[in-house]
Order: sequence, then structure tokens, then C-alpha cells
Amino acid sequence: MAKEGSLRLWIGGSFALIVAVALAEMVMSLAITEFAQGEARAVNIAGTVRMQTYRLVAAIQGRPPGRRAAVRKDIQALSATLHDTRLLAGVRRAIGPVPARRYVALMQAWNVTLKPRLWAYGLGQGAPPTRPWLAREAAAFVGQANAVVMALQNDSGRKIAWLRTSEVVGILVILAALAAVAMAMRRAILVPLDDLLTAAARMTDGDFSFRVPTAGGNEWARLGGAMNRMAESLAQSYASMERRIAERTGELARTNRSLTLLYDVSRRLADAPGEITTYRHVLRAAEEAMGARDAILCLTREDPEAAAVFASDVRDSRFLLCRHNTCRDCLNGGHMHVWGATARTGSEEPVLSVPIMMAEAGAQGALSLRLPPGRQWEAWQLRTVETVAHHIGTALGAMRRTARERRLALLEERHAMARDLHDSLAQSLSYLKIQAARLRVRAVEGADPALSPIVGDIDEGLTAAYRQLRELLTTFRLQIPDHGLEGALSATAEEFSRRAGVPVQLVDHLSHALLSANEEIDILHITREALANIEHHAKARRIWVRLSLRRGRSAVVRIEDNGVGIADQDVATGHYGLAIMRERARNIHGRLHIGRRPRGGTRVELTFVPVAYQTRRPHTPGVPQVEALP
Repeated sequence: MAKEGSLRLWIGGSFALIVAVALAEMVMSLAITEFAQGEARAVNIAGTVRMQTYRLVAAIQGRPPGRRAAVRKDIQALSATLHDTRLLAGVRRAIGPVPARRYVALMQAWNVTLKPRLWAYGLGQGAPPTRPWLAREAAAFVGQANAVVMALQNDSGRKIAWLRTSEVVGILVILAALAAVAMAMRRAILVPLDDLLTAAARMTDGDFSFRVPTAGGNEWARLGGAMNRMAESLAQSYASMERRIAERTGELARTNRSLTLLYDVSRRLADAPGEITTYRHVLRAAEEAMGARDAILCLTREDPEAAAVFASDVRDSRFLLCRHNTCRDCLNGGHMHVWGATARTGSEEPVLSVPIMMAEAGAQGALSLRLPPGRQWEAWQLRTVETVAHHIGTALGAMRRTARERRLALLEERHAMARDLHDSLAQSLSYLKIQAARLRVRAVEGADPALSPIVGDIDEGLTAAYRQLRELLTTFRLQIPDHGLEGALSATAEEFSRRAGVPVQLVDHLSHALLSANEEIDILHITREALANIEHHAKARRIWVRLSLRRGRSAVVRIEDNGVGIADQDVATGHYGLAIMRERARNIHGRLHIGRRPRGGTRVELTFVPVAYQTRRPHTPGVPQVEALP
């Protein structure tokens, strides 16, 4: 059903109007033509009346024989012509009343004046009409017939004029209708079509902001409305698609950042898991990839709620989290969490702490990073940092397993050497001591007085050698438990505290660092030797053992007591125990300082840079690689 303003109804109405005007013009033309044809026949019949009138006059004026019969025949013929239906139809179809009046006058002249006398003459009932009368009446009758003809001709001319006028008017009406239809078609069809084509071209170019006018309720308006809705739907679809593309692009970028970070972390940890620069690089790479800062990697010791900084990328120590928070904030019982740390400006910054897990135990530390104020940790960042922490834990676990295996192998080798020394050199020295004792007895008996000092030197030398051998055997048999240097130092402190009756305070911030097996053994030996010297010579009431990592790279081992203090000559002469400590310090490229404590007592301080913390320059083929040591 066509709606109001329907294009189909409008087009149908326009063409119906044109067809109606054309049909009306055609009907009018046919009617006028038909009327004109009837009047032409009527004019011809009226002309026949004139001819028959002259024939009738000629018959009356002819010869007598047969004259009356001819007159009757002519009268009947003329009367029939006057009553001819075609003549009557032409008179009735006349536009005006003139043809009818003149026909009535003609019939009155015939029926009243001319026909009665002539018919009586034809029947022989009256005298023949006189020639003057006949001529006068015939002329008057013919004049009236001519008047009828002229009236019919004039009426036919008027009809033809009307036909011409109607045709001109019809043509003008049709032309006007065609012009109106053309203008309306342009407004109703071409303009909307141009709008639709423009909209289609704009949408083809990706511009969905153009809208087609939808005034009215015709088909173009509905089509424009449908195209507008399609443009809106496409705009929403494109916007949604662009949003999804942007989201996927962001996800791909984040995934690429995560994969790049994880690849870099895995490669660096696999290449050099025993160097501290590796973990600092990992922290810096994690900061750059996550947009974070102040990354800190802490490892626990014996206390699961306390940790020490293993590596960090904190450029300003004022922002070190450990200065403002406790270890529990980061460790959180071995669970990943985000917590708020108060910055120097007073704003709260979100800190992400991820546990460091190793295969041998549970939580062994935490990796912490903080974001600038106003930002929040996203899910992909949490997953990425958690994976980085897992890689770090795996690398540290593998490194510790390797270090323990190396330490065990080294201890086994040293234990084997101690066993070999005990089985060979110790027995030989024991045999020589027995022989020296026999020789001393002979010297006392006076066999040779010159032998007495020689025997004394030999006995002293054997005693020194035997003492050194015992020291070596003790050194080689020294064991480091599975807990590593931390456990060995704790056991040593308890042992000397119990044996000497002097409390030993142990502060260890170094055991978590990257130390080789030789470095751990030398630190343990130097510590034990220093404690042994304090026990034998210092007469101390308190002992302090502190281990730390200075400026993130230099290991410092400090043993102090509050005893009588070491004599200057003892330091200068190089006591046997002191010489052993210096030798062990040189083994690890360190420096040993022995001197008096400012507040009384003795201080033994070992300083060295562990191999894992030494700065290595990039190696160039053909150029020897040099380590930068402090």
C-alpha cells in the first residue's frame, strides 16, 4: 500500500494527468470532427434543396403533358429532402440557435406558402401559379435555404475554431504538465538520487558522516533512511573494528615487549647466571619494558621474614624501599601482591612484589618494582614480571646447585688431600720425630756434644712442620654444610662462643651474594683463624663478626673484639696465623687489614670484589680481556 507522498503514487498521478489531458483532447477532436462532418452533410442537403427548388420551378414552367405528374414528383422529392434526418441532425447539432430558426423559417415557407399551392397545382385542383409569383416565392424560398446553409457553415466554422483552440490549449496543458513533471521528477528523483550516489561514494571512501535528507515519506526517503542507518551501522562497525584493531595492536605490542624481555632475560641468565651484572641488567630491562623504576631483588636468609638486597637498579638511595618499609611488605609470605609505598612527595606509588621461588625450597626472596603515581599494574605486566621472577629463581637455583656441587667437589678433593697427607707425610713426620728423640737421647748421653744444638734445630723444625701439617689437615677437613656459607658461619660463631665463653654477634649481609666456592672457603677460614687468635690472645669479652656488600660490589668481612688489642710487632713480624690469613686474602685478590680497634681491641678486615661482581669489558677478538678490580 502506497504511503502518503509515495513516489509511485506521484509518478502514476502525473502520467494519469497527462494521459487524461491527451484523451480529453482526442475525444474533443473526435466530437468536433463528427459534428463538423454532420454539418457538412447538412449543408450538402440544404444545397440539394436549392437545386430541387429550381427543378420544381422548371417542371412547372415546362410542357403541359406530364407537367403535373412531374410537379408532384418534384414536390415529394423536395419535401423528403427537407425532412432528411441528416439535415435535421445537422441543425440539432448546431452550436447556436440560428440554424434551427432559419430551418424553421424555411419549413414554414415551404409548408405554408409554397407547397400547398404547388401541390394543388400538381393534383389539377387549382390554376397554375403565375410566373411572377412563382419566381418571387421560389427566389424567397431559395434565399431561406441559402440562409440555412450559411448558418450551418458558420456553425461549422465556429466548431473548427473551437477544435483549434482546444488543441492549442491541450498542447499547452500537456507541455505544462510535462514541464511540471520534469521539474518534479528532478526534485523528487534526480536530486535524491544524486544524494544517494554522493553518500555511496563517501561511504566507499570510508567517510560515514554524510547523511541523506529524509524529508517526506516516499520511497527515496525510506531508501535514504535505510542508507543513513547503514552508514551509522558501518560507522559503528568500523569504530568497533578500529577499537579492536587498536586493542589487538596494543596486545601484540605488549606481547612483543613481554617476549622481548623474556628472551633477553632467558639469554642473559643462561649465558652468565653467576655474574651480578646479569641480574642488574635483568632488573633494568624489566623496568624499561614495564615502565617501572627502582627494581630491587632481595633474597631471604634463615629468617623467612627477613631478606637482604641481592641486586637493585635504584639510582637514588633515598627511594630505596628498604628505608621506608619492612621486608614483610615485599615478601608477603611468598605470594605476589601489589601494595602502596609512600614516595618522598607524599603520594602513594603502587609497588609490585613477586616471590622468587627455587626448586630446593619455597619462597627465597622477592622481586619488587614500583610505578610512578597515577598508574596501575595491568594483568599482562603482572604475568610478565611473574615470569621474569620465575626465570630468576630458576637461574639462582641452578647457580646454587652448581655452586654446591662445586663446593662439595672441592671439599671432597681437599678431604682426599688431607687423607693423603695424614697417611703419608704425617706418618713420615711421626717417624722422624721418633728418630729425633732417639738422637736427642744419644746426645744427652754425651756421644757427641756438637750434636745437641743440631738435634734441637731438627726437633724444632719437625715440631713446626707437624704443627703446620695439623693446620693443613684441619683446613682440608673443614666442611661447609648444605646451607652454605651462612650455615657455616653460624656454626662457627656458636662453636667459638661455646668454647671460649665469649658471645659472638654475627651480622651477615653477604651470604646471599654470588660467591664462588673458593671465596666462601677462604672467608670461612679467615674468620675461623681470626676467632682462634682472639680466643688465644685477645682476652676479649665480646666479639663482632660483620659481613656486608659495600656499594653493591665490594665484599667486606670484619671481625672485631674488645680485648687487649694486637701488638704492633705482632702485625709487623707476621705471625703464622696472620700470614695464613693474608695468603688466603691474596687467593681471592683481596686485601687484609689488621690493626687496633679505635675503641679498644683488634679489627681484622677483609675486602675483595667477588668474581661475580667484577666489571668485565666487552671482549674483542685478539685483545686480552682485563678485569677491572678495585
